[in-house]
Amino acid sequence: MTNHDNRDAVPHVLVVDDNESMRTALGKSLTRRGWRVSLAGNGRDAMERVREGGVHLAVLDLKLPGMDGIELLKSVKAASPTTEVVMITAYGNVERAVEAMKLGAVDFVVKPFQRAVLMRALDHARARQCGAVSETGESRPCPEIVGDSVVIRDVVNLTVRIAASNVTVLVHGESGTGKELVADAIHRLSARADGPLVKVSCAALPEALLESELFGHERGAFTGALAQRKGRFEVADGGTIFLDEIAQLSDAMQAKLLRVLQDGGFERLGSSDTRRVDVRVIAASNVDLKEAVANGRFRKDLFYRLNVVSIRLPPLRERSTDIPQLADFFLKRYCERDGKRIMGIAHDALECLTHFEWPGNVRELENVIERAVVLARGDRIGLAELPDWMTGIEGRPHHVCIPIGTPLREAERHLIEAHLRHTGGDKSAAAGLLGITRRTIYRKLDNASNSHDHGANDR
Repeated sequence: MTNHDNRDAVPHVLVVDDNESMRTALGKSLTRRGWRVSLAGNGRDAMERVREGGVHLAVLDLKLPGMDGIELLKSVKAASPTTEVVMITAYGNVERAVEAMKLGAVDFVVKPFQRAVLMRALDHARARQCGAVSETGESRPCPEIVGDSVVIRDVVNLTVRIAASNVTVLVHGESGTGKELVADAIHRLSARADGPLVKVSCAALPEALLESELFGHERGAFTGALAQRKGRFEVADGGTIFLDEIAQLSDAMQAKLLRVLQDGGFERLGSSDTRRVDVRVIAASNVDLKEAVANGRFRKDLFYRLNVVSIRLPPLRERSTDIPQLADFFLKRYCERDGKRIMGIAHDALECLTHFEWPGNVRELENVIERAVVLARGDRIGLAELPDWMTGIEGRPHHVCIPIGTPLREAERHLIEAHLRHTGGDKSAAAGLLGITRRTIYRKLDNASNSHDHGANDR
């Protein structure tokens, strides 16, 4: 290997920041990491280094003299499309950083940041640059989110991009689409991963209890408050809080939440002492918050605070190509739980699953597969294991009449044929219902046919 090849194997990072102490400190950190580093204080000098070639990663400050970060991003991508870009931005410029991601930046980090946050963003950018994170999602940066459809890959990519920042996130989509899984992924991929992830369903508690649940209370604050108690925000300090069904908050609770988002401050019930926490907020809603704002049911200022970055989770009917993969995922999960060995799902049953509308989305699919695993008696899931309201077989007979005196071999044939009619011809499903193997079905039908032929010849 030549020296030039060795140099190309080492990541070359360009740090662009007009603050000399900032870019020098970053440069030293990256050099200690074993990376080659170039420094620039403005867009013109940065582009000279990019045009020389060999820049794998570029770290760009959003505010630069002359050519700002957005313009520089466009120029970098035009001159070197394979160079991955990470933006550095102040909190008030997060909206522009999101705009930068749409223009090709792989990530953004909000000032002030911990060094580990930037390094994680650079590692992700380097992985993409090397092809370790493919556009098909094969590396599974978010194993919580199952599927390879275009819409789900977009969700995963955005989730990974924003995780390294400290930005507030609004996840919206119909019930059962997996909003909590996105919150899990964001927390796991963030610099707060070692801190707590606290989850609160805003619809699960009455308002009188919700305030105490979120912000805590002092002893004697209300009847039954026998001891001091921390709220969920205090428990989540240094980590992440996930507020599900955020649209269910009352006006008073919305105002209190807005204050926490603005300055991290709140008071426990029964106390006048202001407490402050460092918590990242991820909110979720299954209703359109923009419409709720228009109707006066949700505060506009709170919506804007929550909606810094939004992630829309598509309903399952919009990603039907993911259904086979999801079904297999849940099949393996519940087979492992129940100690069953089921090899897969029969073709006609899978067709039924794929073409169903799924009003309950992924959660409903999971419930159907769990039920099928419990009911299955064979080595494959067939139509017989799916609910009647899904397969449309409510009208099929659920009993078989075999007259007294019918020879055993003929009775077996009638019974097998009835089960095959019930399962739409799926021999695996019929075998499962009968508690025999598919090979046994073939053998018994062949034996019954041969016996019938011999009988005819005897006559």
